[in-house]
Amino acid sequence: MYNGAMTIWFSLSLTVFAYTLLSCGYVLQKKGVSWIGYKGTKDQAFYRNLATWAAGFLLMNLYIVPNAAALKRLDPHIVAAMAGWGVIVLVFLSQALLKERMFRSDLAYTALVVAAIVLLNIFERPETGEDVIRIRPLIAALAVPFVLVLPGLIPALSRRVRGLIFACVSGLSAGLIIVTMKVLVAAHGFRVSDYFASPYLYLYLVFSLAAFLTLQASYKMGRMLAVGPVQYTAAIVYPVLCSAAVFGNRLHGIQVVSVGVLVLAVSALLKKHG
Repeated sequence: MYNGAMTIWFSLSLTVFAYTLLSCGYVLQKKGVSWIGYKGTKDQAFYRNLATWAAGFLLMNLYIVPNAAALKRLDPHIVAAMAGWGVIVLVFLSQALLKERMFRSDLAYTALVVAAIVLLNIFERPETGEDVIRIRPLIAALAVPFVLVLPGLIPALSRRVRGLIFACVSGLSAGLIIVTMKVLVAAHGFRVSDYFASPYLYLYLVFSLAAFLTLQASYKMGRMLAVGPVQYTAAIVYPVLCSAAVFGNRLHGIQVVSVGVLVLAVSALLKKHG
């Protein structure tokens, strides 16, 4: 029992490390994002920004390693709940590295976001084991990012608004990466060779690219403490909603309340930093 408890705590520490890496990656990419679209002479500042952005990109992709190791011992919803730690790291690194202003109320709003994310995952109902995929809700869920991104392409909107739109699209796309992978496994099990004949593999790749590109666009247009919480929240909430609509998983009442708290807390953060 002692060894088992130690293994669980070690796995939890891996998830903390994983989401620390992810948030550090987000902030470093934001700090160095000005190299994208740079039109001046490629001087020392350009290469410094490029190196900073590249370091962030590396950290964002490395985070999956400790998370995958943690999943050997922990249930997925427990690992996902630890994303709340990433929000805390994101807020404080934005102040430390990006010099974005922080308010005392940020601590309270951050606590609400973290608590809502934890409750959202802790009260996740176990799967029934039935591989039921509802096609119409799935098509609707897949279409949402494509529809939402259109206003972000309107130059007449302010950069702040467009940055928030792109951040939301990035989060939704990141959530759909999980959904499309789950559909692949539900349809084909772990027969990876069969994935290449499935359209869901290519949707997975499309949303992976969309999540990456729209995240960079949001960094160019918005402040980290504005776009970051939106991206994080959408990425965590959307798979929960898709699970209910597409796979028929029932939502606990606490999860519904948690979604509302997330929206309110993020809205308050945006208003404060607007």
